[in-house]
Amino acid sequence: MGIAKSHETFGTGHDRPLPRARSLALVRPRKSGPRIAAVLTLTVAAVAACLAFVPIQQTVNGYGQVIVYSAMDRPQNIEAQISGRLVEWRVQEGVTVKKGDVIARLEDIDSKFLDARQVERLREQRVALGRQRQRSEGRIREMGEQRTQLSASRAAALSAASQRIRQAKERERATYQALIATRKGGDIARDVARVSAGERVRQTDDRILQAQQALAFARQNAQTAKLQRDRVAELFKEGLRSRRDDELSENDLVRTRTEVERAEAALQIARRDRTLGGLDQNRTDIEIDRAEAEIERADANLEVARRDVMNAVFDRTRIEADTAGAINSLSASIESARESLAKIDADRQKLDVEVENVVGRRGQQVIKAPRDGRIVRVLRVGTGETVKAGDVLATLVPATEDIAVELMVNDNDIPLVSEGRQVRLQFAGWPALQFAGWPSVAVGTFAGKVAVIDAVDDGTARYRIIVRPDAAQIAKSRDEPWPSLTRLRPGAEATGWVLLDTVPLGYELWRQWNAFPPTVKRAPLGEKEKDELKPLKDKDGEKEKPYIPVKGTK
Repeated sequence: MGIAKSHETFGTGHDRPLPRARSLALVRPRKSGPRIAAVLTLTVAAVAACLAFVPIQQTVNGYGQVIVYSAMDRPQNIEAQISGRLVEWRVQEGVTVKKGDVIARLEDIDSKFLDARQVERLREQRVALGRQRQRSEGRIREMGEQRTQLSASRAAALSAASQRIRQAKERERATYQALIATRKGGDIARDVARVSAGERVRQTDDRILQAQQALAFARQNAQTAKLQRDRVAELFKEGLRSRRDDELSENDLVRTRTEVERAEAALQIARRDRTLGGLDQNRTDIEIDRAEAEIERADANLEVARRDVMNAVFDRTRIEADTAGAINSLSASIESARESLAKIDADRQKLDVEVENVVGRRGQQVIKAPRDGRIVRVLRVGTGETVKAGDVLATLVPATEDIAVELMVNDNDIPLVSEGRQVRLQFAGWPALQFAGWPSVAVGTFAGKVAVIDAVDDGTARYRIIVRPDAAQIAKSRDEPWPSLTRLRPGAEATGWVLLDTVPLGYELWRQWNAFPPTVKRAPLGEKEKDELKPLKDKDGEKEKPYIPVKGTK
């Protein structure tokens, strides 16, 4: 106060104050200082309390677009199936079509399909091949019957040949047995008959010798009797002997002479027997020769029987060879006919394929809607324009409500995202107010759930996730359903926040200032998850980054 007063007093006598007095005036204490200190203290305390106790939910944000979830329901190009000339358009852009509705007509310009009667001509060729097939089948049946008959005759001929072989072997066996018997007979003739004949000759010789001895003895007796008769006759004449002695001597002489004649007759008989014995021996030799001739004949018959067996076996072999050759020839002809039949069937199938191709080709001249939807773009206009196979004629958006959102998340945040995580979505054209840490106070956002997470990045260290509507939240009326495709069309931009765990506000600020990743509660890492988290390696051992095109990236 004293300083201020002196300053005022000092200023009354001069035009401007001194610099020293003005500085003192600037540093004088003010009465608002305590209030400011109190406010700052309360503010710091409130901020500290908020940082320590106010919860905030961590999020991972991503940007993407609206898509159709089902691959069959996504916008598709209607292409020309064949090269041709555009002759008619049946639709305009924005027209709703049903599955099977005709969109356009083409005129084929391929020279192979210009014949208007090509299908009829191909079918006539098929009918001709059918007749040819019937003839081939008839020929196969005839040759099959011939082969059956030839097989039956072959079996009969082989049976007869086998019977002839058995008969020839029986004759051979009988001839061999006859040969053995003949040889035995010859041996007997040689061994027994010849010995018997020799024995008879020797006996006859003995009888001749005995007869000769008996004849000599009889002659000696006759001579003695004659001498005795002469002496007795002299003595009888002289009367020295009686008549009886004379008669007895006469009788002795007659008897001795008779014995001589008998001995001579016996000798003649013995000699005749000797002659007959020689004849018997000759007959025995003849019988032996006959037996040897029979043996030779039996040998010849055995040889003939053996030749008959060989001829019968040869005939059977010849029959087998001839009939087998004929049967094989018929079988080859049948197989050839079957090959012709198979070729005919193949030609018929080719004709069927050609007919189907022609019919299908003509069907491809008519461009039809593959499913229900709306024509959004016609790329070829004017009749007479030539198009190639694969050229896009129009674009069809199928009628579906199966929408989803694909978001791109960087590689720093993608490990924290898992399937089933809740997502808050903001669509372009729908006003929204989103508080990242407090989704409950967000306005204009829609609920979703993570359905798919790509296993690889898009080549720029970003990963795609697909978010579908959270059906559970929508069914419980906790969130509004997503807009329909008539208002929310595929390709519309979308922003998403994947909701993670709830943490204190101070921790979240500290994490963001230090660029730490969010925290999530995870189950223990298993072997399967470890394998899934391993980076893909290429041949050189470097991390492989397959390229997945995404709208807005190059």
